[in-house]
Amino acid sequence: MKNRHLRGLGVLCVLTLLLPASVIAQSTNATISGTVADPTGAAVPNAHLTLTSVATGSVAKTTSGPDGLFSFPNLQPGIYELRASAQGFRDFVQTGIEMTMNALVRQDVKLQLGTAVQTVEVAANVSPLNTTNAEQKGSISPEILQDLPLEVLGTVRSAANFAILMPGVTTGSGGNPFDARINGGLQSGDEAVLDGVSLAEGLMSQSGMVSIQSDFPTSPDMVSELSVLTSNYEPQYGSTTSGQIIVETKSGTNQYHGALYEYHRNTVLNARQFGTPDRSPDIENEFGGAVGGPFRIPHVWGKERRTFFYLNMTGFRAGGALAAPIFSVPTMQERAGDFRDWVDSSGNLIPIYDPDTLRANPSFDPSQSPGLNNLPYLRDQFMGCDGKTPNVICPTDSRMVNSMAPAWFKYIPPPTPGVG
Repeated sequence: MKNRHLRGLGVLCVLTLLLPASVIAQSTNATISGTVADPTGAAVPNAHLTLTSVATGSVAKTTSGPDGLFSFPNLQPGIYELRASAQGFRDFVQTGIEMTMNALVRQDVKLQLGTAVQTVEVAANVSPLNTTNAEQKGSISPEILQDLPLEVLGTVRSAANFAILMPGVTTGSGGNPFDARINGGLQSGDEAVLDGVSLAEGLMSQSGMVSIQSDFPTSPDMVSELSVLTSNYEPQYGSTTSGQIIVETKSGTNQYHGALYEYHRNTVLNARQFGTPDRSPDIENEFGGAVGGPFRIPHVWGKERRTFFYLNMTGFRAGGALAAPIFSVPTMQERAGDFRDWVDSSGNLIPIYDPDTLRANPSFDPSQSPGLNNLPYLRDQFMGCDGKTPNVICPTDSRMVNSMAPAWFKYIPPPTPGVG
């Protein structure tokens, strides 16, 4: 009895762990549907339809209903071939059907009278127009992901950067994808979804471009498609104030494929930054490789079951920086208490006041507006040991003698000659 209770408790724990996955996961699969009709437009019931993936060879089959309707849901993005057959009609074949993420494609089949040995073949893609619902979506195709370059700029290249090419996506006054706003929504108000899983992060629950572009950059070499849902999308995409950035990773195909890559940036190829005498040291290397194909081992590959794999590894190394930051540090003269080099753009000395001399101005008139001739408080300017040298702190001042500034100055580098 005790063992039975323990087994029941174990099953309950497993089911509890599985529940969040079923709630959080979001489908990125596509659907193709349509009607099978004869030359007069009448519905053809019980037509046999077969949909084949060109990349993996996987086959899905269905039969048209009494009204001629058919549907193939839950399809992975890729290229498909549709075949339809019915008694008394020629076979129908359409090749080159490209399915993208979340695509709701309608492909009607018009059968011609004839024998089964005759085939009507159509080599054309389906219409990109979405006639099923009012969802607005833009996509970056695998060809664009492969052909358009991304700059190696201090971190791993991220395919999410392509999202700013979409209509309705803006970065404000700059071109930084991190600042992307979708359809006028808030910055960082979007949501990112990778292979159907939201990339919401821990305690802060941030997602969107923050996650997929900065914190978890997805290399273009591992992404098969990127799309942005901007409006009228399904309720499953509810964790956002603007749009959805959806990324689908690559998968293996019937053939083995591999690649090696290296993206290099160095100091010699860079221009000199304005305001610095030399080029900033900048050595960046992004490197990696990918391999994918069929997983031909027993129990995971056969006539009824096919398994594919795809592995991508990316490394990034950087030395130096693209830009040399310029910091203001005290000059050696100022570290000794001499601030006579503090002048404005006209060459006039900027006064340095002794904070310990702050006192109320007995001549201040509260009925008048404060100004240069009506100050509420007065301070004395540092005038050196002789009392005649403006902006110089006397070295024998007890505050200078007991100051911790000299110990701090040891860790501050001297100013760079010719910069400033």
